[in-house]
Order: sequence, then structure tokens, then C-alpha cells
Amino acid sequence: MNARAPAEKMTRQLATSDPGRTPHPAPDVGATSATELAVGRFLRSFQVLLRSSRLYQKNHPRVMESLEATERNLRAALELVPSVAVAVERGRLAVPLTGPEASARPLDDRRGELSALADTLSRCGVTSLIFRAQTNLGELDTLAGLLNSTLQKPGAAASRSAGTRVAGQPNRQSWVKRLQTHHLLGIAINAPLEHKVDKVLASLVAALLACGDNSESEVTDPSKTPTGSFRTGEPVSLNELTSALRLLVKMLPPLDRAQQNSPQEVERTFHDVLAEADRPAVNLVVRAVVSQAPREGDTPESYVARLVDSLLLEFATEEFCAGRLAPTDLRKVVDRLSGELAAAGGPLSEIRRAATGAGQPSARPAVASLFAEWAGEAYAARLSERFWAELPAREMSRVLRSRDAWCVPAGTLRCYLDQLADADPDVSLGASPREARLVLLNYVRCLESEEGKTRRAVATGLVELHPLLERIWPHQLPEELGRVVVGALERETSPGIAGLLSAVTENLARLAVAKGDYEEFERILAGLEHGPRDAEHAHLAALADRLVADERWLLLVDAALANKALDPVLPRLLRRDPERLLDRLGLLLTAAEGLDALPAMARLLRAVGEPALGALETRLFEPRRQRATAAIKLLAATDPERLLAVLPRALPSWEWNLQDLAVTELARTDIPGLAGGFLDTVAEAHPLVVPMMLDRIGLAGEFAAVPLLLTIAAGELERLRDVFIRIKAVEALGRMRAPQAANLLRTILRQRNGLTHAEPAGLRAAAEEALALIEHRPSSARVRAAQEALERTTLAFTRPRRYLRIPLSPPFTAQIAGPHSGAATVRTISLGGAYLESNRRLAVGDSIRVEIRAGFRRIHSLAVVRNVSPRGGGVEFVHMKQEDREKLRKLVRRLQSS
Repeated sequence: MNARAPAEKMTRQLATSDPGRTPHPAPDVGATSATELAVGRFLRSFQVLLRSSRLYQKNHPRVMESLEATERNLRAALELVPSVAVAVERGRLAVPLTGPEASARPLDDRRGELSALADTLSRCGVTSLIFRAQTNLGELDTLAGLLNSTLQKPGAAASRSAGTRVAGQPNRQSWVKRLQTHHLLGIAINAPLEHKVDKVLASLVAALLACGDNSESEVTDPSKTPTGSFRTGEPVSLNELTSALRLLVKMLPPLDRAQQNSPQEVERTFHDVLAEADRPAVNLVVRAVVSQAPREGDTPESYVARLVDSLLLEFATEEFCAGRLAPTDLRKVVDRLSGELAAAGGPLSEIRRAATGAGQPSARPAVASLFAEWAGEAYAARLSERFWAELPAREMSRVLRSRDAWCVPAGTLRCYLDQLADADPDVSLGASPREARLVLLNYVRCLESEEGKTRRAVATGLVELHPLLERIWPHQLPEELGRVVVGALERETSPGIAGLLSAVTENLARLAVAKGDYEEFERILAGLEHGPRDAEHAHLAALADRLVADERWLLLVDAALANKALDPVLPRLLRRDPERLLDRLGLLLTAAEGLDALPAMARLLRAVGEPALGALETRLFEPRRQRATAAIKLLAATDPERLLAVLPRALPSWEWNLQDLAVTELARTDIPGLAGGFLDTVAEAHPLVVPMMLDRIGLAGEFAAVPLLLTIAAGELERLRDVFIRIKAVEALGRMRAPQAANLLRTILRQRNGLTHAEPAGLRAAAEEALALIEHRPSSARVRAAQEALERTTLAFTRPRRYLRIPLSPPFTAQIAGPHSGAATVRTISLGGAYLESNRRLAVGDSIRVEIRAGFRRIHSLAVVRNVSPRGGGVEFVHMKQEDREKLRKLVRRLQSS
């Protein structure tokens, strides 16, 4: 047969196109490209969107989630191609790649999802879909609605089994009209997937095919060419490949003058160049033309560039799969061949000047840019990435499990791991998230290499692969990952690589905290802190400090205070800086709901232990009031015995508010020795705090305090001669039933200055009740009954009540003077305090002045807010004048008897 017959047939196919013809799929002879993977991922998410739109209402969360995922995957695909074009043919989806005879490659559909989508589209009368860059979220939603509404028509149901369009099924014109009606400008349906071929390109292809030693069957049926090889027989040598590349370079000069000459002259020039070339080189180029037919939009320069890439990649793949090319030598071979291409640009420039005339610009400047691209380092890097991206999965897995895994570019590795992370282990043999974890760990082990370029490549890759770690290890990171990275950082001597490894380490630490894997975070910190402490390793200590700085430290504290079981690692982490821990806890206590977290804070501080408790004890003597306040609250909740022990030393240096806070917090506890501790400090306490201390001493029955109580009740202590304090001492003696106090109480009752009593009425009334409890006389039955009733009512409480509380109906009115002045309502009252309802916001610890209005009585007192509620707060009377105290006593007695 004439050698020109196949060439003429191929040329006719390239020069013409039939818009109405359905393209036939090309055989899957190579690895799936990154573009096809992205398009397949988008189409699968679109299938999920169609199904969700049919099952759920329009604004259902599942529909919105599917819609957002579809739009996100479309954007990812559009980053690789100008538009996403899909052909629907014979129950499958294909991506148009080449001319009419081999214009589409079926998309990988192992799970059958794309077949279901192809069936849906066929039933709707869709033969092709094009998504352009301007496609938005609303257009995807509208398209899904149109397709689902079409499926509900009777004609669409019949199209499942029919080979032609049936009545009711939309044709091309109806889809165009529907898209225009709904203003879908970014989507085209049933648009012809045709392409136009440059005439110069057609001449180039015709010349190459005419000069090749191929039979018609070999040309028209590329599937008969052995996959992964150029030809049958001996493998292609590097010299033969170089000759083929130089031949393609020689085909470029005629392109400069192609627009100035006739097509016949251009084709004749191509034939002249091919006639001078070696036959093996020509055959290699022809094989490349057969496997890489021109695509839509191809120019002669871009097509030649694609042929060059194809030859290089096929040669590298064949050598690699045969074991003649090691992963570490791949880049060297690519650099050498790209250097051969760039070197051929010198003679070409002279040929171009001779062909176009001195001083005249080149007719096709794209040729010069093509040589500039080959001369750059980016070309070799891009070609290497393509090699790894298109390498068969089995070969890729073999490399990634070896010590040469670092040779795989990070971008390619990311795509590979991304597929493994999404794979279903029950469907994809050998592809699973477990495989991804094994691959990544082996990749990390390459950091133990002695080669600097190996460590740099892996460190750079790990920085880029960080977003995948959370998907591959959804629960916690493996111990080996952090150990290898930190160990490599400790051994690294190159500043550049050390900087990359520091970034990787920080990313791992951040991810460990985000996952709640505090044990791994601790291991990373320990590895950094146990490193050498010389100047060369100062960056390790700096990195360790940075890992627990600012926001991450706050996350650790918040996790420790969370309403769940305390992770034992967290106290060990927070023990590293107790001062900063206390600062954070003190700040939280100032918040509106800070006191609610006080039990969790106490739990944490007890787990942290001595470093934090010792720091708290030191802060008790802080001149800054806020820090001392927080220390009192935290220490009282965590270790009240320690606060009580330090109270004699700290109390004299405090103002009365801090003394009141410490005494109040201690009074809430039932620690042993509390009354004895108060006894040791009551003489130095502020007069406004002494009444509470005396009450607690009396309730505890601390008989060692009787001599001091007698001294205070007699008014013999200069600092504590206030009548209110003496009344409290008398009441404490009565609660203790102390017989030693009987003579003093009688003296208080009977002593006179002429015709008047020597002591105030309030003190005498308290002495009379205390004496009645001590002597147990029949006439004091009423007083004892009231005391016994108080003791019975306090059995339900953890701490005994000092006075009986009386609910008021109707309530009394009151006036508050202090930080939050205003009116109030008294709902409950006793000799020790009251419950006030007020629209003023009260805060625990506030000191206020209260005027209670009970009929014509006006009772004034200084009170401290002890607890708050949404409607008001409970206050304790810490001081009253003796006449106000007597008014209150009589009022309470009257209310008790009524």
C-alpha cells in the first residue's frame, strides 16, 4: 500500500470536522491526568447534588452542603482548564481531548457514579455539557432543578430504553431556549464539541505521517502500539531520543515563514527536513504524532511542544518501568534533554534571520518563547512533575514505599494522597487511608538521610502537605511523625532546612492541640527542650517557647477548664509556666461568669500542684489588689488549709475588703482548725471583719477562744470596743454555753451609772439571751426554744446558720447607697442579714449602705453582698450602730412571735 494513504486519511480527519457526529472514546492507554481527576470529582459531586435536590427541600442543609461542594470542585477543575467540557455517550461520560476519531477519553468510573449521571443526562436529552469560568453557585442550583424537572416528564422516562429522542425529551434548541430563559450564561448544553485545526499544523502532521514507516493499521489504530514503549523490539536509547528531539526542533524554522508562503511550499519544506533525518528519529516522531493527535486550539508551536513533552515522558516512563532509570536520576536526564532542546535554539535564530530577512521580525514569535521555556529551569521541574503525576499507580506505590520517596514532587504526592484518603478500601484494591498513612510516614523517614537535598525536599514537601495531615489522621497523629521531624530538626545544621523543619514542627504542634492530642504535643515540646543548650541550637528553645505562646496557651487552659474529665497531660503542660497560668485564671475570674468556672480552676490547680500553689501563696502579698483577690479565691477553692496557715502573715497587710474576702471564703469551708485560725488572727483583723470571725468561732464551739471573747465582750480591747463587735462576742459565748461568761454577763445586765444602765440596751439584750442559754433557767425557755428551732432548721445546710431567717409578706422597702444606688425590696430578714430584690446589678463582695424601712422604723447598716441572683442578692450586716441593732432585734422578735 502507498505510504501516503494513511497520511492523507489522517490529514482529512484533522482538516475537517463534523459537528453532528458523536465522538468515539479513545482507549485508556495512559494514567489518569490531574485534569481528568478534578473533572471526575466535580461530576460526582454534581450527581450527589441532583440526588439531594430530588430527596430534600430546596433549602435543606444537605442540599446546601452538596451545592457548595459542587461549586468548590468546579473551581478546582477550572484552575486546570479554561472550561469543563463533558461528552455524554453510550452510558458514560468522557472528556474531549483530541479530534473526531479520538476526541474523548472516558472518565474513570470504578464506583459507577458517573454512569448513573450519564444515564440521567441522556434521559434529559443532554449530549454535552460545558461549564465556563463564570459559572456560579446559583447557576448550578438552577441547572440541577431543570434536570430534575425534566426527569419527571413522561417522555424522559421512556428515553432510558430508547436509542433516539422521544416525544417530550428536550432537543438542542429547547435546551438553548431554557438556558436563555433562566439566564444561565456560564453553562452550555448540547453545544458541538468540534475543533478547528490550523492549516500549517495540518501540513506538519501530514508531512510527518507520510514519512513514517507505519502501516495503515498502525496509524489508524493507536491502541496497537505497546503501552509504555515507542516500538516493538529494542528499547529506545538516549541518543535516538535526542535525535528525535532535534528533528522536531528542525521543524520549527519553517513555521517562521509559514504565513508568507503557500501551504504547498510549507509542506515541501517539511518534507525536505524529514528527508535528511534519520529513519529511527522520524519513526519516533511519527509514533508521537499518532498517540498525540492535535487538540482544539492547538497551534503548530504548541503541538510541537506537546510532542516534545510526549517523547520525553514516554522515554522516561519506559526506562523507569524497566528499571533502567532510578528515581534519583530522573531529574538529571530531564535536565540533560531540556539542555539539548535549549542548545538547538542557537542555530535556529540564524536560520530565522536568513528566512525572514535581516532586520525583519519573526512571523511567529511563539517559537522564540518556546525556546526560552526550554532553557528555563521551570520546564524541567514541570516535566518532572508530569512524569510523576502520570506514572502508573503500581510504580508510584513502589517508589513511595522505598527510600527514594523524596524524589516525588510535593504537588504530585499531595494529589496521590488525596486520592488515597478519599478511596473506599472495600472497592479500591490497595488504595485506602491506611495506605496513605504508610506512604506519608515513609516519606517523613527520608529526613534521616545524610543528603541535604533529600532533607530539603522532604521538609518543603511536609510544609505543603500539612492540610492533608488532618484528613489522613482524623483522630490523633502517630508518635513516629513528630519524633522523626523533631529529631531531624535537632540534627540539622543547614539554617534553611532548619527553618523549614521548624515550620513543620509548629504545624504538627498546632494540629495536635486542635485535635486534643495533648500527649503528642507534650512529646514535641519534650523533644525540643531536651536538645542541646548551646548557641547553635538556640532555635530549639525559641521554638519550644513559641509553641506554648499566646493563643495556643489559651487553648490549653480552656481545654483544661472544659466540662469533661481532665486530661492528665494538660497539668504537666501548664506546670511549665505557673505565673502565666495564674494570670489567665485571674483574668477569667473577672468575667461575668468567672465564678462558675472556679471549681474547674480548683481541679486544675490541684492537678498542677506545688508550682502553682506556691505561686498563689506568693501572690497573697501582692500590692496589686486584683492579683491578690484572685489568689485568695483560687487558694480558698483549691487548698483552704494553706490559705488558713498563711492568714496570720498576710491578713495585716490587707485592706478590709481583702480580709473580708479571705474570711468569707474560709468560712464557706469546713476544714478542721478554722476557728483556731480565726482565733489567732482576730486581734489583728479589721473591725468590720471581726464580727464574722466571732460568729464562726462561736458556732464551732472553740473553747480556747473563751478568754479572748470575754475580753472583747467586756470592752477591754481598745481596737474592738465597738458595741456591734461586743454583741457578737456575747452571742458567741451564748452559743458555746460557756459558764465562765455568766459573771460577766450579769455585770453587763446589772451595772449602772446612777439611775441608768452602764451598757447600751442592745448589748444588755444580747447578754440576757446568752445568760439564759448558759444558766438554763425556767424563765429562759422561750430563748432556748428559739435557739433549738434555729439549730433544727440548719440541719439541712452544710454550714450551720447563725440566725433564723424570716420571710416577709408583705416585704419591706429599702434604699441602697453605694456603687449601685437605688431602691430595693426586702424579701427575707434576720439579725445577720437580708435578701434584697433590686433592678440594680449587685456584685459579690460589694460593700453597700442599706436603709431598711419597716413602718416608722429606719434601720441603717453597713452590709456586704455575699451572693447574687437574677432578681437581687443576699447581704450580710457587717456593722450597725447599737440603736439600729436594737431596732432590728425587736423587729425580728416581733416577726417571730407573729
